[in-house]
Amino acid sequence: MQPPEASPGLREPACRHFGVCGGCAVQHWAEQSYVAWKAEAPVAALQAVGVTPGRILPMLRTEPGARRRADFTLRHSARGVLAGFARRGSHEIVDLKECPVLMPELVRLMPRLRALAATVLPQGGSAEAVVNWTDTGVDVLLVPGERLVLDLDRRTALADFAEAADVARLSWGQRRSAETVVARRVPRLRLGEVEVEPPPGAFLQATIPSEATLRTAARIWLADASRVVDLYAGIGTLSLGLLPQRRVTLIEGDHAAVDAVKAGLRKAGFEGAGSGVLRDLASDPLRAAELDTFDAAIFDPPRAGAPAQAAEMAQSRLPIIVAVSCNPRSFARDARRLVDGGYRLEQLMPVDQFLWSAHVELAALFRR
Repeated sequence: MQPPEASPGLREPACRHFGVCGGCAVQHWAEQSYVAWKAEAPVAALQAVGVTPGRILPMLRTEPGARRRADFTLRHSARGVLAGFARRGSHEIVDLKECPVLMPELVRLMPRLRALAATVLPQGGSAEAVVNWTDTGVDVLLVPGERLVLDLDRRTALADFAEAADVARLSWGQRRSAETVVARRVPRLRLGEVEVEPPPGAFLQATIPSEATLRTAARIWLADASRVVDLYAGIGTLSLGLLPQRRVTLIEGDHAAVDAVKAGLRKAGFEGAGSGVLRDLASDPLRAAELDTFDAAIFDPPRAGAPAQAAEMAQSRLPIIVAVSCNPRSFARDARRLVDGGYRLEQLMPVDQFLWSAHVELAALFRR
């Protein structure tokens, strides 16, 4: 979704980096124009494939200072350390001094990240800092851009950083094989009656209020379902809150996420009501016959969508599908397939959790 060339009204941007940083494309738009354009994006994508929602709910708005996750780039250059986001249309880094979109706790982390990068990265080196805000504080994963030995000096610098920045957990390495270097507190997320310890660099919904809205929508729309399958479940953000009133099967292709779900279920005593299943739905989607054993499905695929899984759902007898997406175009493609298979799109809810950007989240209810 790209913004048009001009907007009917403009306002003073909220951030000094606007126009350079690639994070916010329409921060200068007048509120009314921005809201109308953002809310229309999912509807326009559906219209392009000939799908009309039965009811369009008001768009949930995200306030500034609410985003609880960020992927910062750290680069140790000859001029010093840069820490921030990529420039618009470039691989160069905007050295972030402020960000009205992020939680203040994440913005305050930036000076300490710069100091850390100056110590642990060689000149010319870079790293990605994946920062998540959890119920017990900030969780940081540092992903070096090149193989670096985690020697005593680097471990000491990481420990000093974690203490000074009050980091709950600090990990190092690639997401699937990260080593926890410092664990001052266990990072936890409360999902209904289940507490989950997310793996380092875990995918979280961008803001806590929008996550709560998506979870509430799923609970309301699935009120009549007793057996629910959560496809692309992640750490169970949308489905663990349904327990123990409903039986839930969570299917996810990331091993660490599945392990986190299983541990949370075990700790809560819900192993009989919920289960985590490791399965790559892109290459091995749940077949129609397997889907038919459930009363409803939650469907929250990656940004590219999931045409193979949507095709199997279209052939199934699932009474209810709750879909969540961060890409109206791939959602519209999958929705068209479901409608062709005999479903109707009853409700559509846009969610503006990517403030001042061209991205929009949405939730939708399909019934056969």
